[in-house]
Amino acid sequence: MAHVPSPSSVRSVGWEEEKGRRDEMEDGWVFVDHFDESPSSCFWGVYDGHGGRSCMEYVMENLHVNLLAELEQDVANVPDCMMRAFEVTDSDMQTAGLTSSGCTACCCLLRQEKGFADRVLYTAHIGDARAVLCRKGLAVRLTGSSDHKATYSEEARRVVEAGGTIYNERVNGMLAISRAFGDFQLKAPAFPNDIVSNVPEVSSTLISDGDIFVITACDGLWDVIDDQDAANLVIEGMQQFTTLMIGEPGHEKSLGQMAARILIEEALARGTSDNVTCLVVFP
Repeated sequence: MAHVPSPSSVRSVGWEEEKGRRDEMEDGWVFVDHFDESPSSCFWGVYDGHGGRSCMEYVMENLHVNLLAELEQDVANVPDCMMRAFEVTDSDMQTAGLTSSGCTACCCLLRQEKGFADRVLYTAHIGDARAVLCRKGLAVRLTGSSDHKATYSEEARRVVEAGGTIYNERVNGMLAISRAFGDFQLKAPAFPNDIVSNVPEVSSTLISDGDIFVITACDGLWDVIDDQDAANLVIEGMQQFTTLMIGEPGHEKSLGQMAARILIEEALARGTSDNVTCLVVFP
């Protein structure tokens, strides 16, 4: 994990993780303040491994490094840089022989762009990790209308066109998700094409005064809490927290940690069967 105790690029950030009912913790996360050495820029991501920790740990340590290298070559085209960083990370991992596991990813880059008064939030994801923005109290999903799963028609169509099959709601009867790092038994050269894709969906959003916080979490949270419920839980917690902490110096910096803890505890109370990891960022 890479993080700072008191980031200055955002108002507050908090993170929580629990193993839940699983035997092993295969989730990971990262938060990098002053990304690309800009005081107003930061990067964060959540990574959900399967089949072991090796893929998740590699992505957690290398994806943001590869993104920074891509931005140094092409700073004006962030979406393309994010897509290349995903591709390079996956390819390098395969070359390194880390072929026994896989992981999903959802990462965010917040930065100031020339010509914009407000900062831009770029989001890239593969799999079923998700980022949700709370805008004036309403949940806005930043990671597309659906997760990358074999059960979604567009993803199933892509899998079949690449030469794969959907069996028992799984890619080739093996994997519930249709995009991921690793899982090289379902990628070239084992198959003519990558049946499981490493190509992320990338979005960009201007962050303005009405944008309160961003929840980024693995599916251990989203399996039991929908987008708006998650936003509502944080808003309710903020109201109680602010009442209790009013007048306390620096209390705003603790908002993120409070919010992340509320969400994790609620996911556990609702019976999530997975590891559960969550970051809440107040930009």
